[in-house]
Amino acid sequence: MKLPEHFNRNMGRYYLILICTLVCILSTKGITDEGTVSLNGDMPKYLMNGAFLYDLVRDMPSSDFMGCAYRYFARYPALSLGHHPLLLGIAEVPFYYLFGISVFSARLTIVFFTLLAAISWFLLTRSIYSDNIALLSSLLFITSPVIVSLSWEVMSEIPTLSLVIAATYLFYKYCEEEKRGYIYAFAIVFALSLYSKHTALLMAPVYFSYFLMRKGFKKLKSIEIWLSIFIIAVLAGPLVPLTLKYSHHNVDYIQYSADYMTQSVNNMMLELYYSFYCIWKAYPSYVTWILALISSFLYMFRRDNRAYLFIIWMVGLFLLFFFIGAPSPRHTIYYIPAISLLAVVSVNVFRSHTLKVFIYTLLILTVGYQLAVAIQKEPWYTSGYEEAAKYIVDNNKGETVLYRGVYDTGYFIFFVRKQASAHDFIVLRADKILATSNMMSIVDDRIKKREEIYEHMKNYGIRYVVIEGTKSKSQSLEWLREEVKTDRFKLLKEITIESNDARVHNVLLGVYEYIEYTPPKEGEVLQMNVPLIGDSIAVPLEAILP
Repeated sequence: MKLPEHFNRNMGRYYLILICTLVCILSTKGITDEGTVSLNGDMPKYLMNGAFLYDLVRDMPSSDFMGCAYRYFARYPALSLGHHPLLLGIAEVPFYYLFGISVFSARLTIVFFTLLAAISWFLLTRSIYSDNIALLSSLLFITSPVIVSLSWEVMSEIPTLSLVIAATYLFYKYCEEEKRGYIYAFAIVFALSLYSKHTALLMAPVYFSYFLMRKGFKKLKSIEIWLSIFIIAVLAGPLVPLTLKYSHHNVDYIQYSADYMTQSVNNMMLELYYSFYCIWKAYPSYVTWILALISSFLYMFRRDNRAYLFIIWMVGLFLLFFFIGAPSPRHTIYYIPAISLLAVVSVNVFRSHTLKVFIYTLLILTVGYQLAVAIQKEPWYTSGYEEAAKYIVDNNKGETVLYRGVYDTGYFIFFVRKQASAHDFIVLRADKILATSNMMSIVDDRIKKREEIYEHMKNYGIRYVVIEGTKSKSQSLEWLREEVKTDRFKLLKEITIESNDARVHNVLLGVYEYIEYTPPKEGEVLQMNVPLIGDSIAVPLEAILP
């Protein structure tokens, strides 16, 4: 049956509407429930980074950005500026402004970037192949369970991937049409992707290799190329000192991976195995992998320029990730678009109509399978922290509250900020006051005896203590958990945490009042060691008192 002419003419637009609708359905699952949070350690930091930048823009307290950041961290110690990139926090600001500070608002930011990724991918593949190829590769891409799962979390992977795809589209358009506007726009978007996550830098060799293959060395002399490099250097230049000063963990990790790889052939083989394992875990369908590998080999053999960009993308990123290490399967999200496209274009390497129909059928079934897997998956869910925060805010009678968590690295703090204003509360973290934590591990106990707990309680004017009832490996944090059960404290409220994370499910979250409460001591300085930035923070308590 022949389709109406207007449908054929607008087919790309209809396909794009379908893709965007599916993205909205999949990425907004559970978005109205503030308990849809994961305890991976990073998500609450991204939430709080956005809250800080929102409060900074709204209040404009001074031009001293770092001073404001230190004071804010002293009040709400869940920031990770520098260690985590800035762009996601900046992107959250308009959503916080429109809908208030909440998990819902932050997740809307990720929905926006997921849509950007899907639209950019469709436009890129459509400009190289056809509407049908673009549709099917986009469906494989957006229904991938890894993509769907990460679209539920406020993390940097989806924003980074979306900007990488958008930059690739602009770069490809420049290579094809040589319009200066495309290369300058590419430079800006690529620089933004670096502010989203440093991993985006790994795409630079991919772009360079593809450019040399398509344009040759002579084109490197053109003024627009050097101007675009200059734009990237100017925009991304501040990232270098920022990373070296405030992201020691990431720098040390890359150095450690490089040293580990060069120690022995056995280490290299283990890393190679783990890299393949991470990629394999990212895709639940063997069909996609097999078809992508077949088409990659045949396209290279036939020297089809259209597929080279994606082959270089997939192979180049694999080699680069291999040498710097792949910490977890979620970091292989950057392979998924290229694999999706290479799997779909495998239909073009065969001449048999029957075989083409068979491959199309396999791909459509794979989309259906991935969609079924994605629909059955549930977002990470942990309730209880907001209820405790709301109780503290509603019943506040003191200057500071001491929080002791084991798995929660910032949700209680975030929900206190959500329920209160930017200046109403001071939340002290026990793993910063009584101990020193680094990446969810306790690296040092700062007190040597139980009585020092009460010295801190009096010095900082702590009236309430909120405790996650999980045992800690830290002696000082265990002392606190034991002391709140003595007659020096009064249990005000006990909340049972409900979660699909077995580590905290049915764990009790207790709210205690310190009976011997006294106002904070004058001249007291709040000091916290922050190993992630290789420094300590000292803030006069009176500078942040409500």
